[in-house]
Amino acid sequence: MITIGLLHIRRDPNLVSRAYLYSALAHAEGHRLFYFTSRDVDFEKRTINARFYNSGSWVERETPFPDVVMNVAGPVTARQREIYERLEQIVPFTSHHLGNKTVVYRKLIAGKAFLPYVIPYRLVRDVDEVLDYINRHERIVLKPNGDSHGNRVYYVEKTQDGYRIIIRDRVHNISVHEVKAKLVNMLSGQHLVAQKYINSRRKSGAAYDFRLHVQKNGSGTWQVTAVLPRIASDERIITNLSQGSYLCLFERFLESEFPEQHREMKLQIQAFALLLARHLDEIYDCDFDELGIDVGVDEAGKIWIYEINWRPGHVFIEVKAARAAIQYATYLARKKKEGDNEETKPERINQDAGN
Repeated sequence: MITIGLLHIRRDPNLVSRAYLYSALAHAEGHRLFYFTSRDVDFEKRTINARFYNSGSWVERETPFPDVVMNVAGPVTARQREIYERLEQIVPFTSHHLGNKTVVYRKLIAGKAFLPYVIPYRLVRDVDEVLDYINRHERIVLKPNGDSHGNRVYYVEKTQDGYRIIIRDRVHNISVHEVKAKLVNMLSGQHLVAQKYINSRRKSGAAYDFRLHVQKNGSGTWQVTAVLPRIASDERIITNLSQGSYLCLFERFLESEFPEQHREMKLQIQAFALLLARHLDEIYDCDFDELGIDVGVDEAGKIWIYEINWRPGHVFIEVKAARAAIQYATYLARKKKEGDNEETKPERINQDAGN
């Protein structure tokens, strides 16, 4: 039996939607799972003040360190980061952080294999840099460098008379004289990523992208858990579900939008997801467990990488994604145990030879 520790920043597991599901699926697989936070770790005793789900509630109990840690939320404070890093030296962690958008883009560019799929971008710090980028590409998207859930994402287009800016579902036609003041307000003293706009649109004109949800399975191999077409509503260019977009079935979407080559498109997109996931393992020199890869497809049918998320949401695929997560966690735990056993074999052999 494998013991899995579910590490989160929230004290109460009832506030973490995945906690019960992970616990139930771990139990169904013949393992046990407990919930804990960084403040529950005692390195001197090598124990954790854990919470186990039992008979309808979470019950606290001191327990030894687990065989593997599912770190489903990254550390926020310096103290949390210190504990995470120290614990990871003892127990394998399932997840690893990718970094912000520009870190990921730079990694992909340096790795070269997926360079053709990286959208031209620039980290802009002031209005003049934004205007320079608009003059170069005519249509751009501005977005935060970190996680934003679709917030503060803007579309800016240069027109004959000035500029067209879309903020959520509102269209603003701005003159050349007004644009600087508008951009100052949009930047709000923060650096944003300016990206060339990719015209990924349905026949109806609605913007869309694909969320490629990939995970490692119980054999440590990448698999495609789901491909979710996300379609923006009305004038929106943002396909994030929290911003009013909606999902469509993958096969049905391809049959509707690419009737002549929907089978080829399906294989191409799935293969792209798996190849990119393997490539990220290589260029980061670590083993990721789960990724949410957002891509668009332009008028020529070319795939472009919008962004990559290290901890994607599980909307509509909760059980399937959670099962894969539990199975990969147990794979890591067994791999660690096998490695520990291999390290002790020479010592045992030497002891036997001396007797």
